[in-house]
Parts: sequence; C-alpha cells; structure tokens
Amino acid sequence: MQSPYEITLSALDNLFSVPDNFGIVRREFTIGAHHAVLYFTDGLNAGDEAEHVLAFCKHAESSDAAPHPIDTVEAFCAAYISYPETEISADLNTLHTGVMTGCLLLVLELFPTKGILIKNRQTPTRSLAEPEHDKVLRGAHVGFVETLPLNCAMIRRLLPDPHLMMKRYSIGQYSRTGVVMCYMRGSADEKYLSFLDKKLNSIHTDSLSLGTQSLAECLVKRRTWNPFPYFRYTERPDSAVASLVEGSIILLCENAPQAMILPVSIFSYLQETNDFYIAPFTATYLRLLRLFSFLCAIYLIPVWYAAVMHTAHLPHWLSFLELTEPSVFPILAQLILIELAVDALKLASMNTPTALSNSLSVIGGLILGDFAVQTGLFMPETILYMAVVSIAHFTQHNYELGYAFKYTRVMMLLLTAVLGWWGIAVGTIVLIVFLITVPALEEKPRYFYPLIPFNGKALYRLFFRQRKMK
Repeated sequence: MQSPYEITLSALDNLFSVPDNFGIVRREFTIGAHHAVLYFTDGLNAGDEAEHVLAFCKHAESSDAAPHPIDTVEAFCAAYISYPETEISADLNTLHTGVMTGCLLLVLELFPTKGILIKNRQTPTRSLAEPEHDKVLRGAHVGFVETLPLNCAMIRRLLPDPHLMMKRYSIGQYSRTGVVMCYMRGSADEKYLSFLDKKLNSIHTDSLSLGTQSLAECLVKRRTWNPFPYFRYTERPDSAVASLVEGSIILLCENAPQAMILPVSIFSYLQETNDFYIAPFTATYLRLLRLFSFLCAIYLIPVWYAAVMHTAHLPHWLSFLELTEPSVFPILAQLILIELAVDALKLASMNTPTALSNSLSVIGGLILGDFAVQTGLFMPETILYMAVVSIAHFTQHNYELGYAFKYTRVMMLLLTAVLGWWGIAVGTIVLIVFLITVPALEEKPRYFYPLIPFNGKALYRLFFRQRKMK
C-alpha cells in the first residue's frame, strides 16, 4: 500500500508527465532521514536559485533545534525557506500552474499532502526598448515588454502612490494567462470598476493566445461589422501612468507589450504622447493638424470625385479641380485600385526584410506610380490625391482607426458615385451611426465623451494643450 507521500508524488509525476516531458526537472534529495522532491521548469529558473533552496533545506538537518517546533508545513516554510514570496497549497492544479509559470515546487515527506511553491520566477524577457510605433522626440525611450510583472513594476516605479491598486486575474482554461487591472483608488469610477471586475471574472475561454486582442474579443462578445476601435492601447509606461492619474483603468496582459486603456473616446485619438513632451503652442498646432488630417482622410477623395463628376456646379475659383485630359479608365475604378495597391504595398513592406523595405517603398511609390501614369492606366490627379490621403493616414498611429477611416472613405466614395453630392451627406450619416453603435463594455457608452455627456473643460483640453500648473 502506498504512503500519502508516494501517492502525492505519483499524482504530480502524472501531471507533469515526467520523465518524458522535456524541460520539467525532478530532483530528489533528503532532509535528515526524510525524503523530499523539487520540481521546476528548466529555462524559467536559474540553477543557482534551485541550489539556494536545497542549501536552506539541508540546513534543516544540521540545526540542533528550531525556534519553534516544526510540526506543520507552514512552520517549516517559516523556518527554512528564505524567499519572501511563497505559497502553500494542496491543490494539484495550483501546483502545476505554479511550476509552469516559473515557480519552484518543494514536496516534503514530512508533510505529504501539501506542496510549497517558491515564487522566484526568472521569465526570459527582451530589453526595455522604445516602442517602434509610439516614439517621442523627448522623454523616456522605454516601452512595455511581454513580461507581466516587469510591466507592473515599471508602472509602480513611475507612480509610487498608495492609491495605485493592481488586481490580478487568471484567464484561460489551458493558458491561465495573467491579466492585471490597474487603477487609482478614489480617481477611477467605482461602478465601472465593479462592472469590469465582474466582466473579467465571467470570461470562460480556452486561452488568451493573442494577448490583448484575445482579451478584447472576450470582453466584447457582441458580433459587429463596426470598423472603429473600441479599445485604446499604449506601449509606453509614461502614457499609461498619465491615463491612470486622469481616472482611466489600465489592463495589462501576459505576453502582450501593450496596455489597454478604458474607457475609450473617439476624441482621445486626437492626442498622442509626443504632445506632452513639446511646448503647448506647438502641441496645440499638431493636434489641430491631426484633426484636419482625420477629416482629410475621410472626405478628400469623395469630395474631389463629386467635384470632377459634376463640374457644372463648381465655382470659378475651384476650376483647378477639373480634369486636364479625358480619362481612359473610369476614375472610380482608378481610386479603388489605388486603395487596394496601397494596402498591398503595406503588406509587402511588412513582410520584406528591413534592409530591403526602403527600396521597396521607393519602387512601389515612385517607379510603379510613374509607369502607371505613362501607360494611361491612372491619371496624375488620382495619384496625387491618393498620395495626400495616404500621408493623412499616417498622421495617427492607431492601426484600427486608420482602416476605419479607409472603409468609411470607400463607402462614401461608392455612395457619391450613385447619389452625387447627396452621397457625401448619406455617408456622413452612416459615419455617425458607426460611431454611435461602437461596441462598449459599459451600459452607457462614453464614446463621444466629453461631447456627450458634455464637459466643456475636458473638451477644450483635448483640442488645446494646457500648461502644467502647480
């Protein structure tokens, strides 16, 4: 008949599939006259850390007497485990998850029904390099990484305030991915916090394999064709901290170098981190220019197409919009083809080695465009206006918002081809409907805040950068 210690080891061996499971280390040793086993994952723990644990445990057999009787696993842990963060559990799933995430698991023959998890994780991580798509001219050149504890530590370093709260969740039946909700107690909306807490606890999925994107899809399960983003992301700790101070809530996800900012408003995309590292006057100019670029990305092509198709209604001072020569290929087809060509060029640039990406951009942007005009396939005007729209597209860094503008522009272009100038009005109405129906977590969406509900000071601060006051 097996002893409780042998039963526990047999269950753990089956759970870890040792010795067949590569990377799971099982180390047997003795403490005095009693046996013990240490489990850990190779690569998530350094060898010297396991050696320290063994040394402290070996100290138990050489000690003449302990300050208190060692009659429980808690007493043993307090007397001979020097690591500050430990957990004692009898649940096999908890012990398995701990080892898989970098903990050391110690099982003692003296206390066979419980295991000691020593949380000395050493997760492999990359350097804290500045995010590629969220750079600043001044300020800290550091960004989030794929390691959750390190991301939390960077936020705490920048915001050492007792009101900063972080609550951890484990989501995913298989992955058990760590998710941390960060907020400032007293500044964040308590009702929204309670709602988000229930939402996170109610997620039932197999894994969060794609980090923040999988988490976003689990939070908003409503199926929709709305292209506008309903989450805002940042890869910068300083930007995340600024949002926390303003009362926002931050969600950090394991294996994702971004922070999700909640709640989100369409007007929040008018500002970027770089605005707060330059003078207020220049930052205000850039925000207004960004707003103009947003409008240009949506309306420039439909308005120009309506103008060239209905030249009789053009005033004399807009006569330069008229085509200089007849078009061999339909203008609408030219515009659609260029839209597709720009996206194909983006895909090609993403999949091209870095050393060749600049050459590809030159070939695609200059040579192919010039050849298309010379062969008569495209007109110079269509190339020019689509180039202006492409520049306007790159004035904002949110990937999803850029494609939302593209879909809205194409929809408005098709409506203009059918309804003329009225197509722009109908397209504007559809755009407003898109913005109103963006999926939201809360019962009362605040996608138009601070316009709806109206907050004049907050709206003014979005358009005009304010000086930092005492």
